[in-house]
Amino acid sequence: MANKRKRPAAMREEERQAQRAAARAERRTRRAAEQAAQNVPQKTEAPKAPRKAGVPHKKKKINKFRVAVVCTAAVLVALVALGVASAAGVRTPISSIAADGEPEFFSTVKPQASAAPAENTASAAPTPSSAFDGALFIGDSMTTCLKNYVTDGAGSTTALSDAEFMTRSDYSWGEAQNELNGGEGGLWLDDDTALTVTEAIDRFSATKLYIQLGKEDLTYNDVSDVTSTAQAVISALQTKYPNLEITVQAVTPMLEWIDYQGLSSGTIAQYNEAMQTYCTGKKNLKFLNIAAFCTEGYLPAEYCADPEGLCIHLNDEGCAIWADYLLGNKTPEPSSTPTPTPDPNGDSTDNTDTTDTAGDTYTDDSGDYTDNTGDYTDDTGDYTDDTGDYTEE
Repeated sequence: MANKRKRPAAMREEERQAQRAAARAERRTRRAAEQAAQNVPQKTEAPKAPRKAGVPHKKKKINKFRVAVVCTAAVLVALVALGVASAAGVRTPISSIAADGEPEFFSTVKPQASAAPAENTASAAPTPSSAFDGALFIGDSMTTCLKNYVTDGAGSTTALSDAEFMTRSDYSWGEAQNELNGGEGGLWLDDDTALTVTEAIDRFSATKLYIQLGKEDLTYNDVSDVTSTAQAVISALQTKYPNLEITVQAVTPMLEWIDYQGLSSGTIAQYNEAMQTYCTGKKNLKFLNIAAFCTEGYLPAEYCADPEGLCIHLNDEGCAIWADYLLGNKTPEPSSTPTPTPDPNGDSTDNTDTTDTAGDTYTDDSGDYTDNTGDYTDDTGDYTDDTGDYTEE
């Protein structure tokens, strides 16, 4: 067997160096290729085709159930915390208020603003309505004085301004009875529309009626006849309006010693007493004795609006007392009843002349009255002033 010849060591070393050099060159070539590849610019993508109308973008699917559960839980936690703080009387600290004034919650979901709490009216007292809502005042010239006080005077600031007034200077119980029997209306509105007493009640939907009549009736009629007529009218109104609250108001007396065609403080007192007796104890019927402030049975001169006339109408001071009775600020007390002959000399009905404090002469032997200027004479039932302007046959 032939022996293999061994290569010299020097040759083997050269081969290893050549292999290492080749490996190094290969590595250099690979690195150069990698660097060259890194320096090559990225290939730009072609523009996407526009999305067709009606085709939604594909989005990452959100777990709505999980979001809803998390948000709801966060809101409930916040509300419970606020409720506990409110019940304990703890106010929300300023640091927990966001810049927009809304409280900060643990969730990014802002809760809906709750409706304003309903006002607690259980403990609040209701505003009372005026006692004169639905009230209607009917009367003659005496009630006209109260109407003017309420419309143009100090009474306009009281609850009486809520009432309605229907008056006529010479309205009477007799005329009201005639209307109930089918006669024409005698109460006038501002537009010259004539109304009966029942038409007035219906027009204003009155629930309360304050009526003061009798002055005109007592002038020419006996007290018994006047009260009988008044009671017939009231009874008819109660039948037609069973729920209507009726208040009959007294007629105030006249100045001392005045007697006009049967109308005097004495006859007025008798009429008031009879009407008060009739009204007592009846359902929805009252009597208001507004004459109670006339403690002597006569109208005090300081409350008289016409001392040179009929001597029975009230001025503003007198109407203020009347209003106080209506408003409940004063309670009427029984007033005195004057004697039939109020003149201290007992001659107001005889043929002796009397003179009052103003120096006017009162002559009644033939029913005449003449003041100190001679302006008023009625021996024939006529009235003539100093210029002769008014004469009644």
